[in-house]
Amino acid sequence: MEVKLVIPSHKRWERVLTHKAVDNTILCVEESQRELYQEHHPNTEIVTHPDSVKGLALKRDWIIKHFGSVFMLDDDIKAMRRVYSEKGEKTNVEPETAYDIIQITAQACREAGFYLFGFSNAPSPIAFDPFNPIQLKGYFTGCAHGVLSGSKLWYNPDIICNEDYWISCLNAYYHRGAYKDSRFYFAQQDTFVNRGGLAEFRNIDAEKKDFEYLQSVFGKEIVTLRKSPGKGHEYQKSLKLPF
Repeated sequence: MEVKLVIPSHKRWERVLTHKAVDNTILCVEESQRELYQEHHPNTEIVTHPDSVKGLALKRDWIIKHFGSVFMLDDDIKAMRRVYSEKGEKTNVEPETAYDIIQITAQACREAGFYLFGFSNAPSPIAFDPFNPIQLKGYFTGCAHGVLSGSKLWYNPDIICNEDYWISCLNAYYHRGAYKDSRFYFAQQDTFVNRGGLAEFRNIDAEKKDFEYLQSVFGKEIVTLRKSPGKGHEYQKSLKLPF
């Protein structure tokens, strides 16, 4: 069972990085942007969707319906990296090895009876628990996560910026578990200041609407605001998922 590795992208034809970090990836873009992406990435497979599919949630929903079992990666990923590392050790994973790790993780997820899978969103080795490298529940970052066919999962078009929170909650509701390999994470570049992509739609009003909508669907005890948002906006969220 090969899982397709798909990079959703929008108006970033000259700034895609991920295809250099992971082998055998597919760019997924609007039909009207095909020529520009082909010009800059002649050696990368490109699949297009109708221009009417607007926003990342609708794009992700189109992708899982079109490809079946799929692993989606943001277009600004510099490398897959090892979290379990000592000072001075090499952390970057080679592109061909990154592809293999994703495929193996997808298979492990399927054999465990789950449908949502991914990797750590905490890059610090201090946060890594060597006694619990595989976690079977929790939040999965939008940067990189996979959905296996037959999941019943879908991406809500009413969610503007936080489709990863939506899919993590919906998966917990349906399947009571997921598969996360916390030994690896994906390092990104200029995520929140890169033109195009989700930056075209993300603002405080959208974050507020997403937060209130997520609470209305999954509950105020599940979707909460961070106590210390730090340098981010006031609607940074936390999930308290039992599964």
